[in-house]
Amino acid sequence: VDLVTFSGDKLLGGPQAGIIAGKREMVAQLARHPLARAVRIDKLSLAALHATLLHYLKGEAVQRIPIWQMISAPKEQMEVKAREWAGTLGPEAEVTQGQSTIGGGSLPGEEFDTWLVSISTVGKTGGAGALAATLRQQATPVIVRIEEEHVLVDPRTVLQQQQSALLASLKEVTEG
Repeated sequence: VDLVTFSGDKLLGGPQAGIIAGKREMVAQLARHPLARAVRIDKLSLAALHATLLHYLKGEAVQRIPIWQMISAPKEQMEVKAREWAGTLGPEAEVTQGQSTIGGGSLPGEEFDTWLVSISTVGKTGGAGALAATLRQQATPVIVRIEEEHVLVDPRTVLQQQQSALLASLKEVTEG
C-alpha cells in the first residue's frame, strides 16, 4: 500500500484528526497541494495526537486513554459502581443489566454486557424525555439513554474524575 488514511479519534482514541500515512513521495505530493494548508492539523491537536501515540508506544494505552479505560473496565466493577450510584440517588433508581455501545464510527453496532442505573419516570410529568432534557441543560450537561420510560445511565461512560459532578446533577434533578 502506497498511501493510507484513517481517523485519529476512531482508530486511536485520540483527538479528531485525519491522518495520512504512506510512502514519503506520496505524502510529499499531497503536502504540496494548495488544499493541504487549509486542512493541516493545528498545534494543539498535534500535541494531543503525539501524547496519544506515546501512550501506545509505552504500552499504557489501556490505563491512560479514556476509551480504553471504559472498554476494559470489568463488568463486575460496573455493577459495584451502578449499585453505589443507585444507592446515592434513592428509591427511583435501580440497577439493571444492559449493553454498552463501543462507538459508531470505528465499531458500529458493537455492544457488550454491562450494568446500568435505571431511573423510573413512569407517572411523572413529561416522562423520561423531560428528565433527559433537564439533564442536558445542567451546567455540565448529562447525556442519558431512554428505554421504556426509564432514564439509563451507563457507569462505563463516566470517568472517575467526572463521577461526583454527574451524581450531583442527577441527584439535583431527580430530587427537584
